[in-house]
Amino acid sequence: MGNIILMISAIVFVAALLDAAWGDLRALRIPNRVPLTVLAAFVPAALAMGLDGEAWLAHLGTGVLSFVAAAMLFSLGVWGGGDAKLVPAVLLWVGPAELPRFLLVMALVGGLVALAALVRRRAEAGDLRPVMRGHVPYGVAIAAGGLDWAAVSLLPRLAG
Repeated sequence: MGNIILMISAIVFVAALLDAAWGDLRALRIPNRVPLTVLAAFVPAALAMGLDGEAWLAHLGTGVLSFVAAAMLFSLGVWGGGDAKLVPAVLLWVGPAELPRFLLVMALVGGLVALAALVRRRAEAGDLRPVMRGHVPYGVAIAAGGLDWAAVSLLPRLAG
């Protein structure tokens, strides 16, 4: 039964990340339902994985600390509100042990997304100002980090 709950939660997690990436690409918006869905799917998944009290605290701590960092980035105008809400929700799943890999993947994909946005805007209008002001669909990079984590860490749990 636990494996079925984990599988359903994982499908919801992946679908929500794909929704975030698509929404951000399409309209530079991550709907509020996405981080809420990721957050809601974490609870049954964590129970199905049998996280003990220490692991729960570690995952919650990662989420809370990342929320503080994301809120700071939002207040500085570096990130949009959707990005600032999505990262803590995803990091609840990822936890502290796998945080470095998530951040690396997110940063690499984020750099590629920013570069693609620069090239596209340059080709379309020769105007780089919107990109330089931070209008980059960073939800794509956040989703990529989460999907990478799911492939490397969650999928083996489902297979085993």
